[in-house]
Amino acid sequence: MRTNVRTMGVQVADTLAWLSDELRSECSQPVLQRARGIANQWRSKMEDLHCLNDTASNRITLYATIRGTTSPSSRYEVQATLDFADELFLARYCSCPAFSGSQRGYGSYRTFDYHNSPKYRSFDDDDDYDYVDDYDDFGSGSTYGHVNDDDDSASSTSRRYTGMCKHVAAMLLLFLQQPERFRGFHAAAATPRALADYMRSLDAKSNNAGENAQLDVLKRIINAKSRLIEEQRGASGQGAAKPKRKSSAPVDVKPGSVYLEPTLINGHDALRLSLRIGCGDADYALKNISRFVADMRTGTYESYGKKLAFTHTPDMLDPFSLKLYRFLQQVIASRTAAQLQNGYYYGEAVRIDRELVLTDWEACDLLDLFHAVTQDEYKEHESKARGFLRTSDGDGLRRLLIEDFQRTKKSGPSRIHMANEGGEPFGLDIVEGDPTFTFKASYVHEGTASGVRITSNQSISDVINGRNGFYVFSRERPDDSTATDRIGIDGLFRCTDKLRPALQVLPDLCSDDPDGVFIAENDWPMFARTIVPKLTEAGIGFDIPQEVTEAVGTECRIEFYLDRDLYGITCEAVAKYGDFTFQLVPTAKELRGVINPDSRSKASLVKRDLSRESFAVQVVRQLCPTWSSIDVARIKEEDEQAILLMLTDGVQILKSVGQVFSTAAFDGMMQPNPPSVKVGLSIDSNLVEISPIADEVPMNEVGALLDSYRRKRRYHRLKNGTFVDLKEADLHELDQVSTDLDLSEKQLDSGIIKIPGYQAFLLDSQVDDEGKSASFVDYVNDVKIVDPKRYEVPERLKTVLRPYQVEGFQWLSTLWDKGFGGILADEMGLGKSVQLLSLIEARKGSGPALIVCPASLVYNWAAECEKFAGDLTVEVVAGTKAQRRKAIATVAAQSQENDGATTNGATTYDGTDVVITSYDLLRRDVDDYAACHFALMALDEAQYIKNHATKVAKSVKQVTADHRFALTGTPIENRLSELWSIFDFLMPGLLGTYTKFREKYEQPIMAPGPEHSVMADKLQALVGLFIKRRLKKDVLTDLPDKFENVLTVKLEGEQRKLYAAHEQRLRATLTKASDADFNTKKIRILAEFTLLREICCDPRLVYADAKNASAKLDAIVELVATCMGEGKKVLVFSQFTSFLELIGARLAEQGVEYYTITGETPKKRRVELVDEFNGNDVPAFLISLKAGNTGLNLVGASVVVHADPWWNAAAQNQATDRAHRIGQTQDVNVYQIVAKDTIEERILKLQEKKNELARQFTDGTASGGVGALSKDDLLGLLS
Repeated sequence: MRTNVRTMGVQVADTLAWLSDELRSECSQPVLQRARGIANQWRSKMEDLHCLNDTASNRITLYATIRGTTSPSSRYEVQATLDFADELFLARYCSCPAFSGSQRGYGSYRTFDYHNSPKYRSFDDDDDYDYVDDYDDFGSGSTYGHVNDDDDSASSTSRRYTGMCKHVAAMLLLFLQQPERFRGFHAAAATPRALADYMRSLDAKSNNAGENAQLDVLKRIINAKSRLIEEQRGASGQGAAKPKRKSSAPVDVKPGSVYLEPTLINGHDALRLSLRIGCGDADYALKNISRFVADMRTGTYESYGKKLAFTHTPDMLDPFSLKLYRFLQQVIASRTAAQLQNGYYYGEAVRIDRELVLTDWEACDLLDLFHAVTQDEYKEHESKARGFLRTSDGDGLRRLLIEDFQRTKKSGPSRIHMANEGGEPFGLDIVEGDPTFTFKASYVHEGTASGVRITSNQSISDVINGRNGFYVFSRERPDDSTATDRIGIDGLFRCTDKLRPALQVLPDLCSDDPDGVFIAENDWPMFARTIVPKLTEAGIGFDIPQEVTEAVGTECRIEFYLDRDLYGITCEAVAKYGDFTFQLVPTAKELRGVINPDSRSKASLVKRDLSRESFAVQVVRQLCPTWSSIDVARIKEEDEQAILLMLTDGVQILKSVGQVFSTAAFDGMMQPNPPSVKVGLSIDSNLVEISPIADEVPMNEVGALLDSYRRKRRYHRLKNGTFVDLKEADLHELDQVSTDLDLSEKQLDSGIIKIPGYQAFLLDSQVDDEGKSASFVDYVNDVKIVDPKRYEVPERLKTVLRPYQVEGFQWLSTLWDKGFGGILADEMGLGKSVQLLSLIEARKGSGPALIVCPASLVYNWAAECEKFAGDLTVEVVAGTKAQRRKAIATVAAQSQENDGATTNGATTYDGTDVVITSYDLLRRDVDDYAACHFALMALDEAQYIKNHATKVAKSVKQVTADHRFALTGTPIENRLSELWSIFDFLMPGLLGTYTKFREKYEQPIMAPGPEHSVMADKLQALVGLFIKRRLKKDVLTDLPDKFENVLTVKLEGEQRKLYAAHEQRLRATLTKASDADFNTKKIRILAEFTLLREICCDPRLVYADAKNASAKLDAIVELVATCMGEGKKVLVFSQFTSFLELIGARLAEQGVEYYTITGETPKKRRVELVDEFNGNDVPAFLISLKAGNTGLNLVGASVVVHADPWWNAAAQNQATDRAHRIGQTQDVNVYQIVAKDTIEERILKLQEKKNELARQFTDGTASGGVGALSKDDLLGLLS
């Protein structure tokens, strides 16, 4: 095949397929890889690229000078002759040792064992014959770069050289890719290959992902190299070293006086740096740069001649020279790191002699050391001769010298001089800012080719791209572009990042060719849509003349028009070519200006981009489901999914295809701001008014908006068709409030929601202050902060109530006035009863008050009324059914007769003031109470209704009362359901139904996890203000101390054996029992636990014939005797009345008097016994825990003994408080008698664990009974 080289353009690589095949066949893969690396870096690796054409024989000879890869100072002359007629290599030559060695047989063969030999070099250090150590890539060990892997020699370890070295291959690869780089190569006018490739890369959007991935890989490589450089730099040990003197001759060189003078030599595509060193009038060439850096690092004494010798330390250099030294340090460290990374470095230092060949990064770093002049200063130098990159005869090298050596500590030189070898220097400035670019385009016919010729006012000789910025060598062309006698340097521009988008294309558009660059007619549309936008982005104007537009057409611009009407969204599309507009998507009414009527006759001449137009129509079809040939593309109003697609992604997709224009009607379909709905709070007639506050959303759509938010939808559509983005919506406050209050969507849409006032305190913790009205704030503060002057204590109780009791009275009065109920949960012994009586006394005349208490306390309450409020009439509902019915009927008649009676605006009631009954009697008489209307109802020891399913709990909630209160030191003993039951009596609805309370609060709080603390805090906020609890240690500073002690006894002998046998049997039973069996047999199992506790007390409680041997009994009797000797009286509590009998019998044997109260003791007799004990010298009082833990005042005793620990720590504390209460004058010592290594020790630990729940809400101590324990809890008690 014969090919005329003069006809070759950008298709050269296509017509030279044989050359590509030849390269692949003659070069091994490693050689090709190295060759491609050199070709890709041709700007810095290759020089003097030119060619000679022999048109007669259709041959071409290529020439190049190529720098060595590992030894940049080496230069190799390369040439190759190609025969296009016969598709052959006629000759090839390279001056490298590999090529020359192969011609004389040297280096043709080798045998190499890469497992045993760490390195192998067959040439001198300054050659370019480098082996590659990447045998993992090639699969055959470490091989030379010029070795053919396809050798079929008899020896598997031998390789034959074919004569094609990497330098020849690199030159041929570059010729295949960019033949226009070879001076003297003449081809038909065509778009430069590099520029065409760049345009195609910009145009191919499908390759973006791959390109980005490649960039990421390159960045990783760069970062890794930079890190290695830093590591190498840090490990080089540049600390102070002792100077090594070569000569003892003194040289007077002062610190800071030595200077380095850099010289830049531009050799075609690379810069070389040489240095001179001097001090004063001494000036010498620096013959070995790497040695100078090493001397500076080690502090070596070095002599350069008679006039200059000194110890090399950094402080000897002047400021600018010190910067140069640091630069040289960095360069050498980088080279060392690169060698190490590529496998070439085996401990040898990088050697740099007189000249340092700079990479782009290094050149930029060096130039950054110089100051740049401003654009205005630059203009002052226009009169200077210009020239750069070539001498006046177009050949040879120019040297760039530093002119200004009068630098200060704060600045480096800003002016550079460039000179021919031995010639006069020319001026060069480093200019701050970008060159000013102007481009001209004209349509031309050149031979058989037509296209656009682009010329520029600038000639860019080179671009140096650094890590932090870049420099452009640019020469401004004279106005007369044909003038070639004016050659000079305009400047070395330190460019801004603004120019970066056009950086890759500018060297091609601003080439040295005075004729500019040619763009083929077929490539012009691609140029217009890829390159022109890059120039525009860089701030470079590029006007396209009308003649060009008319001759070759212009870029196709797609425009989309979006609108909204009553039926949905409409979309129109047009294609524009200059003044011509073509409608792509039809419309029902004619689009004005779609085709200019005056230009219709010329429209047929427009070269339309049908592929792009078709793609635009296809995109519209995908986004708009409704399509017809006579109407615009449409999305129906009810098709929310398609509308959302258009609003969220579709517009951006259309923008990627063309320009998008939209109407206000369309733009208004997506609300610009995220919705924010706040909660407003106010008070009206003791009711809380909740008002959603929303500016962006209509009030009657708040509920639906919140529903979408809760469903985690991204968008919500309003009734007017507008979409709201919920991603950044501020609806958390509204969601929280509506969830906690169970507000429905209908309620939210109503605008104002009214709820009971007791919900104000939960809302106060959830809503921002800005949403609270003054009335709401005052309402909440009235309860939170009680005004002490508002409620005055009744006259007869002013001298009785302590300050904390006055506070309790005022708190109860506040709740009364607000219509709330509450729990007075003061610790036992703080006088809860007198605080309630003070409220009843203050509200005397409002109506009857009903007090419900345990049966044992009925008459105690009557006595309290007589003692503290003697003017109140009291009715105790007790006795027979007839007596009780009569008493209740009397109260009912009085309440009905005086119901609503007022005097001067105040309610007047003159019937029975206080009615007292027990829980059990109320349960029986609940139907009789139906006719009664009480002003106040109070439950003493309110834990009696902790189980909301019992008849007692249901009965108390059926009684009609205006105000309800509860008195208890233990509102929670085991479960939160107990708290719910009490509040269901006080304020029904506050905590909702039990089912909702259990789901919302109880289960999350009792279960571990993040919801635990959140819901506990929320419940505390809801009920906290309705519970008032004080501890004796906090309010009774004059109350004697209470000392708690655990007295451990050890079971011995038969008692120990009996306990061990029972515990082992019970443990085995529990371990084997399934959950179902456990639930079925739980009562029997718990009975076994009771037996264990009884054995701990005395084996005779279980076995009548057991020996009279009990460690506990001995300890208790001994403790009572000790107390008697000290004159102290003792209370002994036990759950087991039979054990109290054994204790009493032992005391009687020793002649000790004692009293006993058990469940069998009549209520009145209990009061009599208490009074006697407090007034006489009887030393001991034996009391069953259940009968004596409430209602008794036993301040005559100062020692309390708990014979056996009970599951419920609260019950024990209440028993202790019989002695440690108001009226006690002595310190109280409490002794808990516990059997060592038994279930009793573990019960104490379980008590503390159960106490934590009650502390969360009441700050008190409580624990549950044994019935609440799980199987695991019980097993834990046995181990």
